[in-house]
Amino acid sequence: MSRTKQYIEDSAEVEESAVLVAHTEDHREALRELGALFRRCGVLAAGYADPELVARMLVQDAAETYRAERWLIRSTTAALAA
Repeated sequence: MSRTKQYIEDSAEVEESAVLVAHTEDHREALRELGALFRRCGVLAAGYADPELVARMLVQDAAETYRAERWLIRSTTAALAA
């Protein structure tokens, strides 16, 4: 499998996990899960020619997806409460 295709799959896995973490009710548990997800990014990145760069990219994907999903959850909750 090409590295580009592998990265797309790894990124999709990380983003799916970030969405699940965003729905965690307990903030402490969500923080633990985010830490585990970021460590997973490092494991996934280990197989690439520049693992540090790929790890940063995957962590950024995870963080942006988590942030966007949390915003969506808060927005939806606020709209339903209004």
